[in-house]
Amino acid sequence: MKFKFSEVARYAEENPSSIREIMGIVTEYRKHPEKFPRKLIYLGGGWPQDPPPAGLRETAVELLSNVDSFNTSARYGTTRGEPEVFQAIIEYEKRLLGRSIDEDYLIFGLGSSDLIGAFMLACLDKGSEVILTSPGYLNYRRQLEIEGLLSFSIKYWPILEESRFRPDVEKLKELITDKTRMIIITTPGNPDGQVYDDETLNAVSNIAEDHGIWLMVDVAYRFFLFTDYPKYFSRPVRDHEIWVCTFSKELRIPGWRAAYAVANPELIKMVNNIQQGRVLCPSRLVEEILARYLSREETYKELKEFYAEGVKKYKRAAEFSEQLLKEIPGIKTLTPRGGFYVFFDITAYSNDSKKTCRELLDQWQVALAPGVDFALDGWIRLSYAPTVEDLNVVKEGVERMKKYFESLKK
Repeated sequence: MKFKFSEVARYAEENPSSIREIMGIVTEYRKHPEKFPRKLIYLGGGWPQDPPPAGLRETAVELLSNVDSFNTSARYGTTRGEPEVFQAIIEYEKRLLGRSIDEDYLIFGLGSSDLIGAFMLACLDKGSEVILTSPGYLNYRRQLEIEGLLSFSIKYWPILEESRFRPDVEKLKELITDKTRMIIITTPGNPDGQVYDDETLNAVSNIAEDHGIWLMVDVAYRFFLFTDYPKYFSRPVRDHEIWVCTFSKELRIPGWRAAYAVANPELIKMVNNIQQGRVLCPSRLVEEILARYLSREETYKELKEFYAEGVKKYKRAAEFSEQLLKEIPGIKTLTPRGGFYVFFDITAYSNDSKKTCRELLDQWQVALAPGVDFALDGWIRLSYAPTVEDLNVVKEGVERMKKYFESLKK
């Protein structure tokens, strides 16, 4: 029998991301390491490797050990999220960022990708234009393609100039038409590790407001910031803004799929209606654990220390990784201001980042992410997140990379 698949399913199958292809090889290595001449050095993944706070684990054990609490956590929850988790998030934002949020502005979801997709469906129509950054997080494009059944149009705002972070808001204005409905930015950035200053982010927000456009701000890496905190992390959310926040990165729990968004109540209501048909409700168990954990006074002493130590650890890994890369002749790096990544320019050797990453994996067993997937070919993303507990891993990986690039000069 010949099965019929949708147009979007066929498109996704025919146009896989380079990272997914690389992950296929990584999976093969893990199954059959004897087939490869060296141990795999994995510098491609964007998830934290250090463990979650001890208090969070203790809270989970406590909840699961109580029969009544366990039974409650096994039931369906509300689509938007439980009131207890909203109160906990309000306290979390106030205590750690100084931001005041009303409960009506919140929605909880199964990770930030879940919420981003739901907001796309709530804000965009067939033929709508969306402005992404170049470089920018690769999954935004894939989500727009899938959620919009290939009906959304995508434009790119270049935020690098001469290998440096220089977002020009005048160039952003030039991209806007009467079909533009959303701008998406990430700060600190993925893959670039750059942080918008207050002046630039507020200018982007003003442009969006003036044109009646939604501005989505993804702050997945806000607690991995190596510079002073911009004021926008603490200011009230404006009515045309959508702020996407994820516990996956912050609390080191990506497998739990836990995130929330802050937006105006009218939009939250629309997204809630859409989520009833998409996911029904978030994980009640995860909500119950987080609500308990974030409601305790001792949690905030633990989290302040946890985040401060985390910044030191990730900054050390960032500086170490960048310094190693700079020792490769011809390589230009963007100095990370936050996040998990060093983004570096390989055009002295090649403009084909996909081919370069494939050869590094095949020949030297080093897994990286090609810039072409982030809308900027000729660049590569190195993730130091998998190495924060052992910097010798990134040292070995970059030493292999150096040998590879040296071989191209012969």
